[in-house]
Amino acid sequence: MKLLLNVSILSLIFAIPALAQERTVTVLADKTPVLELTVPRGATVTLIKDKTVIQTTNMFLHVWAVAGARTLAEARARLGVVIKDDVLKFVPTSSNVLTVAGSPALHLIGKGVEADDGDDATADFVIFSAGSRVFVACVHGEGNDASRERQPMLRMLQTAKLPHADK
Repeated sequence: MKLLLNVSILSLIFAIPALAQERTVTVLADKTPVLELTVPRGATVTLIKDKTVIQTTNMFLHVWAVAGARTLAEARARLGVVIKDDVLKFVPTSSNVLTVAGSPALHLIGKGVEADDGDDATADFVIFSAGSRVFVACVHGEGNDASRERQPMLRMLQTAKLPHADK
């Protein structure tokens, strides 16, 4: 029993600094908070038009609230329009079903073209819902950038939740 107590205390001691190194950021849609994600304290968060970009030491994550989409299928049908400023001609080579924010989500892995320079690209997209909104999250880049950023993206998306007022 004493050993279990000591292990528990040590776990808390090591967990507290880790928690202090994270913060919550809010994704907006039409200037309204619609989603919260936990990010490393040093992450840079930028709002660009209709997307939120989160940059960490190992990932550039793009998150869009898909206006008017009520289902994952609707968001997937509009994916090319949603991502047009980042990835063009996206063709999924595999897909998986996972859970984000307590609901089924669709993870698409594939290839496309970088919108800014036309270079070949890889991309990972996760289409998910939280509350009444549907979102698209993406990591992409030339070469194997997307595959290197996949696990950090999926870990961050596991923290997705509705803002406090929307629960």
